Amino acid sequence: MSSLMGSTDFDALSKANFNNVTQTFLFAAHVESPLAGILKLSLYGVLRLILPLLPVATLNFTPLVYTICVITIVYASLSTLRTIDVKELIAYSSVAHAAVYLLGIFSNTIQGIEGGILLGLAHGLVSSGLFICAGGVLYDRTHTRLITFYRGVTSIMPIFSLLFFILALGNSGTPLTVNFIGEFLSLYGAFERMPVLGVLASSSIVFSAAFTIFMYNRVAFGGSLSSFFAINIRDVNKREFIMLFTLVALTVLFGIFPSPILDGLHYSVSTLIFSSDSQNLALSLSSILILLLVLLMEKDALESKL
Repeated sequence: MSSLMGSTDFDALSKANFNNVTQTFLFAAHVESPLAGILKLSLYGVLRLILPLLPVATLNFTPLVYTICVITIVYASLSTLRTIDVKELIAYSSVAHAAVYLLGIFSNTIQGIEGGILLGLAHGLVSSGLFICAGGVLYDRTHTRLITFYRGVTSIMPIFSLLFFILALGNSGTPLTVNFIGEFLSLYGAFERMPVLGVLASSSIVFSAAFTIFMYNRVAFGGSLSSFFAINIRDVNKREFIMLFTLVALTVLFGIFPSPILDGLHYSVSTLIFSSDSQNLALSLSSILILLLVLLMEKDALESKL
């Protein structure tokens, strides 16, 4: 991009009109990004770089991205249902939710893109709260992540259980939480873009509710936490309560009144919508060949290193 435009300034790049081959090459180069923060910052990268600078490649590869997202939703959700590690469960659920907001971002609709951004924000609130619950509270007191040992938390940690329950409802996309609005708009945009894959992606509604409520039920009920540990397990302290309550309050507040966020996004999102003729909506043969060439080059380079 720098060699073609003579600059890496966003304003200059926004006026660029790269050809299809160049856009395809740049789109495939996204996998070279660093691993640190890739789950959350990938959403920013897609919105900041891919959608405005590579619109044709985005439309061309939308079927591939949608297929990968649907597979990710189903596979990650089934893996989440089987795990007994509470931290691993929350991490897998994050991957499934990331696939949902990517569906909205690649829908090329105002509702889908706004929903993807809103779901990314909601996921940042709820996922952070759940990780605090799992690591900052439960693991800090018990030094184990196995759900089996957490049974009956409600009987000795009622305040924690209430905050944990609201965050679990948000993670499962329950109405009156910001996750519900973001997930609904993302799936609406996905259905507008590709109805069949949009319907399959809607299985995330059932899966997210299944593994989240199943997790909370195993942690909060069905036994006594004190029976596994000789130490006295205390409820949340003032610092932990303030952190969790802040995340819960924002999740519910924006779930009831999301207008400040959506109104602020509307103009910027409208500029990301790209209009193209029907010829560009299908994967072109040249785009596929370029992508395969890039993958083969990376494979050969990896084999030479090994």
